[in-house]
Amino acid sequence: MKALFRFTTIVLVCTLAICVVSNGNAQDKKITKKDVPAAVLKAFEGAYPKAKVNNYGTEVEKGVTFYELETVEGKIKRDLLYKADGTLAEAEEILTQAMVPDDIAKAVKAEFPKGKIVSGEKTTQGKVVTFDIVVANGKEKVSVNLNADGKIQKKTVMKPKKEKGEKEEKEEKD
Repeated sequence: MKALFRFTTIVLVCTLAICVVSNGNAQDKKITKKDVPAAVLKAFEGAYPKAKVNNYGTEVEKGVTFYELETVEGKIKRDLLYKADGTLAEAEEILTQAMVPDDIAKAVKAEFPKGKIVSGEKTTQGKVVTFDIVVANGKEKVSVNLNADGKIQKKTVMKPKKEKGEKEEKEEKD
């Protein structure tokens, strides 16, 4: 009887987990350019006239629909989130080692003198700018979150799990 109860509980928990994951993914959807509001396209073309859109999509967060544009401009890759009225809500820019601003690179170097910057991302939400920099520090990789002034907000040590391709993260706060 206990085995049956345990089995039933496991099945219910797994089913619930699958439903939660499926529901979360249902909020994001790929769309075509014709589905994007004109205000969004106008704002994008005005701000990034030389950029090309690779993908269009929508995201729903807290009941608000955002239009996501995955773009490229030369070597610069951006993910942009716009509100339907054309207001830019968030911009994420992928950074190579060479693209990391000097102040941010110096702050990372001060924290990890023997570390090497591997990659990064600059995120802008309104007037708030943050940087997420990945540093190879010895045998481990560390994700470092910094504000625009170069102050470290959070460090996350990424350690490989036994299973191939998965990562285990350990957070540290300053």
